[in-house]
Amino acid sequence: MRKASENLTISRQTLARWLKWYNEGGTENLHRKKSFRKSWNRPNKDDEEKVVLLKERNPSLTLKEAQKILDEKGTKISLKGIWGIWRRYALTGRGYEYPYDKFGPTTPETKNSLERIKKALKSGKSEEAAMIANLLPSFPNDPIIGEIPAELLSPLKQLTRLSFAFGNIPFPEYYKRAKRIRKALEKKKLFYSSIFAGLMEILALDWMISPAKEQELLTMIRNRAKGIRDPSLMFLLSLFQCKLSAYTFNGKEARESFNECKRLLRYLPTSSYFGELGNASTFLTNYKKAAFYYQKEMDLVTDEAARKLRSLQLSATYSVNGKYTKSKKFLKNAERESVVFTPVLAVIRAYGAYAQGNFSEASSFFRKALEQSKKGQLRSQLNSASLGLAETHQALGNEKNAQIMLQKYIPLFRKYRMKKKALIRALLLRSEVLVKEQTHGFPMLRLFYHLQNKDKHGGYQNAMRVAKNNGLMGFFHRIIPFYPELVLDLLEKGKDTGLPRVILNFPIFNREFPVYSVKLLGHLVVYKNQKYLRTNLRPKDSAFLIYLALSNKSGISLDRICKNFWSSSKNPSRNLSHLLVRIRKALKVPSHHLYIKQDSLCFDCYFTTDYGEYQEHIAQAKVLLRAGEWGFAKREFMRAFKLFRGELFRKMYDDWSDDKRLEVLFSFETEVLAFAKELLKRGRKEETHRLLKRARKIVPNSNEIEALLD
Repeated sequence: MRKASENLTISRQTLARWLKWYNEGGTENLHRKKSFRKSWNRPNKDDEEKVVLLKERNPSLTLKEAQKILDEKGTKISLKGIWGIWRRYALTGRGYEYPYDKFGPTTPETKNSLERIKKALKSGKSEEAAMIANLLPSFPNDPIIGEIPAELLSPLKQLTRLSFAFGNIPFPEYYKRAKRIRKALEKKKLFYSSIFAGLMEILALDWMISPAKEQELLTMIRNRAKGIRDPSLMFLLSLFQCKLSAYTFNGKEARESFNECKRLLRYLPTSSYFGELGNASTFLTNYKKAAFYYQKEMDLVTDEAARKLRSLQLSATYSVNGKYTKSKKFLKNAERESVVFTPVLAVIRAYGAYAQGNFSEASSFFRKALEQSKKGQLRSQLNSASLGLAETHQALGNEKNAQIMLQKYIPLFRKYRMKKKALIRALLLRSEVLVKEQTHGFPMLRLFYHLQNKDKHGGYQNAMRVAKNNGLMGFFHRIIPFYPELVLDLLEKGKDTGLPRVILNFPIFNREFPVYSVKLLGHLVVYKNQKYLRTNLRPKDSAFLIYLALSNKSGISLDRICKNFWSSSKNPSRNLSHLLVRIRKALKVPSHHLYIKQDSLCFDCYFTTDYGEYQEHIAQAKVLLRAGEWGFAKREFMRAFKLFRGELFRKMYDDWSDDKRLEVLFSFETEVLAFAKELLKRGRKEETHRLLKRARKIVPNSNEIEALLD
C-alpha cells in the first residue's frame, strides 16, 4: 500500500478508499469519486427538516432562538450548523444577487444534481429530472429548471421556475402563477418562502398598475415579514411602499421609504438594487436620479438579457430627460424577442419621432403600442399612448381633438385609482389647480405648479429650471404646447425660450406653418390650419392629395409617384409638374413648401387625415374591449365608424387609389363585423341592425354584412 501510494503520488488513505469502493462494486463503483458525498458532520434528514420548518413557520426566528427551541426538544445542533442548513435551503437573504428570486447556493451537491437533471432531460426523462430537483434543499440560479414541467415540481421548485418566466409571459399569467404558488406554500405552512411568492405577485401587479390589490398584498407580507432583518427583503418592502405612496401623492411617506432604500443599498452592492432604486425615482418623477441609478446598474450587470432590459429602461428615461440621441442609442441595444416589452419600445420610438416633428410617425407608433399591448399592460399603455396622441394633436394645433383625448379617459383612470395619471390630464386641460403643498416630493407636479403661476415669465423660467434639474426636459417639450401663450409671449418680446428649434416650429407656436386636414372617408374635404378650404380638384388631383396626406413623409421618390399615377404615360414628369401647379393653387401653399429636389418630392407642411383618426379610435377601442371596459370601447368604435360619410375615392381609378380603396373598405368591413358580433353577444339586436344598415351603404356588396342582417 505504501509503495503503491508513493508511485501514484497519493495518500495511503485515498488509495485505501479506492480499493474499498472497488471491492464493493468493481470499476463502476469508482465513479463515486466524481459524485457528491455528504459531509461527515452534516445532521441527518429528520434534524434538517426540523431546522427548516422552524424558519419556514416563523420567518423572523433568529439563530439563537432556533437553537434554544431545538435544545428543548432534545436536538443538539450548533449555531453554525443551523446557519448552514438555512443557507442550503435558501432561508436567509445574505448573498442573494436577485431581489425577487429565492435561489439557493451552488454547492457540490447542486452541481452533481444539475448534471443528473440535464442528463435525464436529454434522455426525455422529465419525471426523473423533477424528482432530482425536488430532492434538492434549494435550486440554484440555473434556467434548466424551466425545461421541467411545472406540474411535476413541488411548490418550492415551482417558485424558482417562475423566476425565469418574468418578461416572457403576460403579466396577468405571471401574477396568477405566483398567487397559486403562494397559496400552496401557505397551505403547507411554508410562510418564509410564501413571502417571495408574494413579492412576485406584487411585481406583476406593479406592471399591471393595480395599486389597490398591491397595497392589500403588501400589508399582508409586511406583517408576515415583521422582525426579519434581511436587508434585501427590507429594501423591497420599502421600495413598493415608496411606489404606492407616490400613487396617492403622499410625498412625505414616499420620500421616507425611498431614503430607507438608499440606506439599505450600502448592504446590497449588486446591480439589481440600483435598477430598482432607479425605478422608484421614476415614481417620484425625478428622472435625473433615475438615469443615474439605471446607469450604475448598467455598469455592473454582465448578463446579456439583463443588459437589454436595462437598455430599455435607460432609453425610456433619456427620452423623458430630453436626451434623444442617447435614448436612440440605448433603444438599439434594447431590441429583444420578448413580446411583453414591444409596446414600451413603440412608445419610446413615438417620442423620438415627436421630438423630430414627425407627427405622422409618432401617431403610428402610439397606435402600435396600443395594438401590441397584452392584457397586463393595457392600463399602462392606454395611458402612455392616449396621452402621446393628445400631445401630438396639440402640437399640430388641433386643440379640440387633444382636449377630447385627455378628457375621455379621466373617469377610467380614476376608477383604476391611477390618480397621478388622471391628475396630469386634468392639469393639461386646466380643469384643476395645484397648491404648493401638493407638489412636495414630486418635481413633475412642481413643474405644472410653476406653469400655472400668474406671473407668466417667472412661472415659465421656474418650470424650465425644475425640468432641467430633475431630468424632465423631454416631458417639458411634450406638455409646453398646452401652454402656447407662454412661449408666444416670449417670442414676441424677443426673449429666449430655451426650446429647440424643432419644437418652436411646431404649428401650435408657428401659426403660419401650413397644417392640412384631409377628410377622405367620403366626399373629399380639406381644412388648412383648422379653416375650411374651398377646393374644386380633379379626380386625379384629389387622388394625389390623398396619396400625399397618407404618405406624410417628405422625400417621396418621383419614380414611385409616376408609376403609381401615370404608369402608361409617355411623359409622366410633365403630368406631375402640371398637377403640382394645380395642387399648390388649390391648397394655397407656397412653392417653397411643396417642391421637387433632385429625384424626390419634398414638402414642408403637415397633413392629418380622418383615416388616421379612424385608426386611432379603433386601436383604443380594441384595448378597452380587451380590458373589459365595454362602455368606453363601444363609444370608440362608434366614433370610428361615424367618420365614414359616403363613397370613398369617387371617380379615382388609378392603381394606387384602387388598392387604397380596397384596403380602407376591408378594414372598415372587418371592424364593423367584429363589433356587430360583440353587440349580438350582449343581446343588442336593434343597435346591430342599425349599424349594419349604415355599413351596407359604405360596403354595398358585402356578403357577410348581408348574412348578419338576414
